[in-house]
Amino acid sequence: MIAFQPLLRGATALLLAAALLPAYADDTLQRVRASQTLTFGFVPGDAPFSAGTAEQPAGYAIELCNLLAAQLRQDLGLPDLKLRYQALTVGEMFPAVASGKVDTVCSAVGDTLTRREQVSFSLPYFAAGLGVVVRRDAPASLLTPINEGAQPRGPVWRATLNQGLNRHSFAVLKDSVSVDWARSRMRALGLQSELHEVASNAEGLAMVVEGQVDAFFADRLVLLNYQAENPRGHELLVPERLFEVMPVALPLARGDADWQLAVDRALSQVQHSEAGQALYARYFGAPGEQSQLLMKLFQRPD
Repeated sequence: MIAFQPLLRGATALLLAAALLPAYADDTLQRVRASQTLTFGFVPGDAPFSAGTAEQPAGYAIELCNLLAAQLRQDLGLPDLKLRYQALTVGEMFPAVASGKVDTVCSAVGDTLTRREQVSFSLPYFAAGLGVVVRRDAPASLLTPINEGAQPRGPVWRATLNQGLNRHSFAVLKDSVSVDWARSRMRALGLQSELHEVASNAEGLAMVVEGQVDAFFADRLVLLNYQAENPRGHELLVPERLFEVMPVALPLARGDADWQLAVDRALSQVQHSEAGQALYARYFGAPGEQSQLLMKLFQRPD
């Protein structure tokens, strides 16, 4: 029996771990079939990806999810499958997916290893780029490092950069990937600048407009959309520089391989379809060579 004790302890640990896993971890499809309902979360104020209300959501990710739902109805043989949306904050996204409150989130959600500690992700459907918005009258001490995208080349450059940037304050969206990015960059450069965490993209942009912060970091497409819609958008500048690029995907409950496969299959079919390609072109224009290559890499053969 001594030889089997480690095995028994291991088996007991596995059983205990299994018992502690959420009951929904491997039955999303069963729940969807039973309820005849797909529940998609989204974050309002993330245009052009997601905006509006639960009754009238809008945006690229929303329309993509509408196509996804139609494909799932066909793939799962559920022609009467209903679709409902639920508005969430950025901080609520992953707990809602992990708990089964929503089946996925239809917003621009970046796929990172840290986030995979909470949820799984579908195949990517977009490549997001972290950009920045500043005032057009921003001083050279801020505009030069942002526009040139220079990297530290030694103590003299670094000291000069820090003297300039330390005089400025920055904002990032709370609970977003840009928070960790901004903190790591500030640590790497030894900056003592103020970093404000805001509740929404609209708040961050407004702080730049009103001069409460010098720069706001968020997805560049989101910033361009807000700039276009803001009455004072002409006072703002969104440089072409991207500070980070990451895949955007649909968050899914961990440990649910059947649901993930169903979503990946349907998503790949949607992106390959004429409707999916037309949707992309309507929001972002005809894809260039690089975007076409990325979309091919995102898809999978059946």
